[in-house]
Amino acid sequence: MPIDNELLRIHNVTAGYDGRPIVHGVSLDIQRDSFIGMIGPNGGGKTTILRLLLGQIKPMQGTIERADNLRIGYLPQTQQIDLNFPISVLDVVMSGEKQRRLLHRHNEARNEALRLLSFAQLDHVSRKAIGELSGGQRQRTFLCRALMSKPNLLVLDEPVTYMDKVAETNLYKLLPQLAQRMAIILVSHDIGTISSVVKTIACVNRTLHYHDTNRISDDMLAVYECPVEILSHGTIPHRVLLTHKRMI
Repeated sequence: MPIDNELLRIHNVTAGYDGRPIVHGVSLDIQRDSFIGMIGPNGGGKTTILRLLLGQIKPMQGTIERADNLRIGYLPQTQQIDLNFPISVLDVVMSGEKQRRLLHRHNEARNEALRLLSFAQLDHVSRKAIGELSGGQRQRTFLCRALMSKPNLLVLDEPVTYMDKVAETNLYKLLPQLAQRMAIILVSHDIGTISSVVKTIACVNRTLHYHDTNRISDDMLAVYECPVEILSHGTIPHRVLLTHKRMI
């Protein structure tokens, strides 16, 4: 990739499954300091774009360029792990390191895992079985595992879906610190929550509209037919859901 500051460049991409397009005309440049909040309705194509970023599917049309040193850490909505299996929190995090065959590499991986657990305020549960943790603690454990490969792009897909508000707040507190060291893409339905964290917004509904700000007006969302939750502040806390027309 010719531009040093870019990790990944998507240009005019159409993609989908079994010959059926899900998203079309998608363009997005991800810089080394990007912190993008990706929003949009269910079925609008967010997952398809993530799969393009991760290299799990290829474009039907358009191009994707990746920097030679691109390393992606990924935290999906759900984890395929048996919570009854007696694996420790520390071992779960260490499983994110793919090159620890030699003893000295194993020791390095263990030290890095312990450092990450301390960063996520989980060092006190490192010896516990993963099934003993709360949902919020487990998700922070899986975040640590995603960070073990030392990514320069972190992709978070609805990371607080199954969390209570306290656990959600604890996770979001970690992200600005991580954003100082890597690019982040955070997928969420709730722009009211993530707008205080991310730098810019990508609105996805069959195509992608990029906003170089973390503030999105009702008018802008209406133009792009991108429904998300907007928080309204007043004497009575409430939430207004925008109406929308699905694009076929």
